[in-house]
Order: sequence, then structure tokens, then C-alpha cells
Amino acid sequence: MNWREEYRSKLCSHKKAAKVVKSGDRMANPLGLGEPTTAMMDAVADRKDELKNVQYISALVFHPYKIFAPEYKECFDMMCGFYNQLTMWQHEEGISTFVPIQSSTVGVWQKRRQEIDPRRTIILCQVSPPDDHGYVSLGLDLFFTPDIIDQGAVVIAEVNPKMPHTYGNSHYHVSRFEKFVEVDEPLFSPPLPEPSEVHKKIASNVVSLLRDRDCIQVGIGAVPGQISKLLADSGLKDLGIHTEMAPQGTHLLVEKGIVTCKYKKTHPNKIITAFTIGDQELYDFLGNNPMVEFYCASYSNSIPLLSQEKNVVAINGSVEVDLVGTIASESFGDSMRSGTGGQLDFMIGSYWSEGGRAINIMPSTAHNGTISRIVPYLTEGSRVTVPRHYAQYVVTEWGIANLAPLNERERALALIEIAHPKFREDLLKAAKKRLRF
Repeated sequence: MNWREEYRSKLCSHKKAAKVVKSGDRMANPLGLGEPTTAMMDAVADRKDELKNVQYISALVFHPYKIFAPEYKECFDMMCGFYNQLTMWQHEEGISTFVPIQSSTVGVWQKRRQEIDPRRTIILCQVSPPDDHGYVSLGLDLFFTPDIIDQGAVVIAEVNPKMPHTYGNSHYHVSRFEKFVEVDEPLFSPPLPEPSEVHKKIASNVVSLLRDRDCIQVGIGAVPGQISKLLADSGLKDLGIHTEMAPQGTHLLVEKGIVTCKYKKTHPNKIITAFTIGDQELYDFLGNNPMVEFYCASYSNSIPLLSQEKNVVAINGSVEVDLVGTIASESFGDSMRSGTGGQLDFMIGSYWSEGGRAINIMPSTAHNGTISRIVPYLTEGSRVTVPRHYAQYVVTEWGIANLAPLNERERALALIEIAHPKFREDLLKAAKKRLRF
């Protein structure tokens, strides 16, 4: 049959698509914009009384799926690779367990998981409508979906006309899919956190470290959004973007001629990204745009690839930094806040990039100013995201500490200078005790 006939033969309801999942399967969702609708996942959850021992892997979920309710725990063994405000309660209540995966290694992890626990893998995702040649696009999220598809997973896709075709490693023929369900839902567009005065000062400090022709990676949150605004008025020229997540405001930087990518060594004239989360203006710019190429994180975050690029500047948020520069960005003690993600990929990549810089940002205090984020020792249980020997710039609203060339005593003094003034005396005492000076 031709591809149109094959596509029509695979069209079905959510309920019928959910029947593809069997007991003992491993089930995965893409993150963010690639994740299926609530209707799709709830159709799977509704089978809890007939399914047993289904592993369910999620990351950065923005839909309130009922599968996360406690009564589904017996049927679905839930693992999460990245929490957010909507889902971090699952870790606190034991609904899911965390999977420590660096973004660039997700494909490798999947292979190794399969070796120790062989199961059929099913991925449920959203795609664009087919083009004239029978190819759908994974659209605005390729984070780990291509890795899982290319390793032989059974693929169930919701076809959403709101999902654009994108360039890069994004396209799969309809013959590669088990089932299609047609939906028509707007793409998730979370409100950008409103920046505080502290966020604005941090962003200003970060922008002061940037130079013409830098190739930037920016994470998610209020500070990155403010960085984009400041860059738009910075007078900087010919910036490139090679990132894990295409940041809010990318389209404005291109329109103003600040981002051109013309001096990039890898993928010249192209913005490289694995996924995005933003507003409809951003989505309209990224979709169907030959300047923008989407790849899975195993490629976009490849440390050998990043090290070939010049002037890679990685800008990421953190939770705590201790006095010798050890960085925790994903948990406060045993309380998971996010995930391992791609921060270390870009920290190492920028370290080896000629002219590269890695910048970790955080407010100097937490809990309404009652505790310092610069601490003598990380809070007990904190997951280390960046070892101290890869720490470079740490930025708070009080200034910038360049740790890379410093010894441990010098690092402590530099970090104390950018801590909140009310904690500096106690931190100096702790530094003298810990580092014996």
C-alpha cells in the first residue's frame, strides 16, 4: 500500500492505541512539547487493573497525568529523569525514583538498561502531520526520542497539526509507527517566571562576561529569560547558539542581528538545539526554519562536538556551591528539584572549547534570605552536578567569582565576596576551619 493508505490503516482512538502496551513493557514519554496529551496517557492509566509490572520513564512532564496518583504505583514502576515544579512531589512521596542520566548519555543508558532488564520498549509521543512524502516530524522536542526509536522501540504517535516540521534529525516515515491518534491541541506554553531585582542583577553580571562571536547555551528560568532581554540591547554581534534547549527570546536576537551563527566552527550559520519550551512566537520561529536544526541530546550535548567549537559559553542555574567550588544544581539535600540534565555536558564542553566559559548562576540566598546558597559544605544528601575541578564562573547578584585558575583557599575567598554580606563573616570562619588558614 502507499504511505497514505498505511497511515489511515494505523489511525485509531486513544483507547485502542493504549491497548498496545502490555504487561512487562518499558514505556517512555518524551519531555516537554514531545509528551503525549493527557487523554493518551490517561487511556493507558485506565488499564491499571489489567496491566502488571510496566516500567514508566518520564522527564520534565508538564501534563498532570493521573498515572502519577498513588493508586497507580502498584501497576506502573515509575522512574523520572528530570523533575520540575509539577512533578518533584513524586520523589518526596516515593511515587517515582530518580534516574541519574547525563543528557548526552541517554541513548547509552537505554542500551545498558536493556542489557540488564530486557523488555519491549514503547514510546508515546507527539508528531506533526505527514508531509507529501509520508514523513512526520518530531517537531520541537528531539531530546531522547530518536535514540529510543532507533534502538527499535514500538512507537505510538499523536498527530497534532500544531506541531511544526523542523529541520535536523527530526523526520520518520509513517511505516516506522505502530499506531497514530489524531489530536488538535495547542502546544504547552508556560508563563515565563517574572524576574526579580535579584534575577536582573544576576543576568546583568552574566552579560558582562559575554563577547562578540560567543556561542551560547542557556538553561531555563527567570534569569535566562532576562539574559535574552539584556542581550537584545547589549550591542554584541555575531553570537552563535548551540544549546540543549532553545531559550526564550531566540527569535528576537536573530531578528536584531545579534545571533547570526556565522562564525561557528561546527554547523556554521545554524542554531543547534535538542528541544525548546517557550511561547508561541518562539515556536513559530523555530518551526520550518532552515536556520534551526534539532537533534537528540546525545548529539547536541556531545562533549567532543562542543570542544571543537570556539567560545562556547554555558549558562546554567544552581542550588548550592560549597567553598571549594563543588556545585549542586539538581537537589537540596535529598530533595530533588530537577535532574542531572545537560549541565555537566556543557560545563566540560566549554572547558575544552577554545575561549570557552561556563557560568553557574544563583541568587545568593534562599528561603526569603534566611540561608546562604554559598555554604561551607553542601547540604547532606545533595547530589553533586559539577565537580569542583570543572567549576568556572559562579555568579550571584553580588558579583562574579572566576574559580577556574584558583586554589581552594582562593576559591573560598572569591566565593565569600559574592555571598550575601550578612553571611560573609560566618563563611570566612568556616573557610579558615575547613581549609586551615
